[in-house]
Amino acid sequence: MAPLAEIVALLEELFPRGNGYLVVDEAHATGIYGPQGRGVVAMMGLEDKVLARLHTFGKALAATGAVMLTNTLLRDYLINYARPLIYTTSLSHSNIIAAGCSFDMLEDGTAGKLATQLLDLTSHFLNALRLELATIPSTIVSLPPHLRTLSDLPPTPIIPLLTPEPRPLSAFLLERGMNARPITWPTVPKGLDRVRVCLHAGLTKEDVNRFIAAVGEWAREAVEEAEREERRRKRRLMGRAVDGLLESKL
Repeated sequence: MAPLAEIVALLEELFPRGNGYLVVDEAHATGIYGPQGRGVVAMMGLEDKVLARLHTFGKALAATGAVMLTNTLLRDYLINYARPLIYTTSLSHSNIIAAGCSFDMLEDGTAGKLATQLLDLTSHFLNALRLELATIPSTIVSLPPHLRTLSDLPPTPIIPLLTPEPRPLSAFLLERGMNARPITWPTVPKGLDRVRVCLHAGLTKEDVNRFIAAVGEWAREAVEEAEREERRRKRRLMGRAVDGLLESKL
């Protein structure tokens, strides 16, 4: 989660005349954080410090489309000069109705209960996963550094599992009925491959416990295979050394 309060403070320090502007993408925060799911900016009370906020109708709201919250000047500029906006297809009636239903759930508190359930599930997932990975070498699979310990920031339900073998891990999970997709270069930098875990409010603690157990099972098998390969490598080296010694004697 972006440290928005610190970013705002830095902007005000570096741009004391007020000519530094902040744009925040709330796509993954919409419906999850803040009063009535209004996002992290609203959760932190920074509405007056942000020039524009992008909120999607997808993801947590389960529709399509998006909205930009900004001032009148920027709104009019985008309407008249933003070609992707001007020439895009308008939302269909069904999508507008779907988004409207989600907004009803945000307003009547239904979505808030689901968001609380989701964040509680995320905390449980992270705590249990940390225990599972405690004895697993980080070279096999690990959480990123900012998730390895408890944090004062709210948990986020999108969790990367860093691993040099994202496709085998993803395939292992899929065989067990769990879909967590591999993310590799060029989507992420080389050496930062991962499996992306996206939790949702429809899951139970039993579901995530089963997922964590599967990750641990795969990781232990990977450790055992790495140890077997190391033993084979040492035997090959020893064999070559013996052959070299015999040749020198001959």
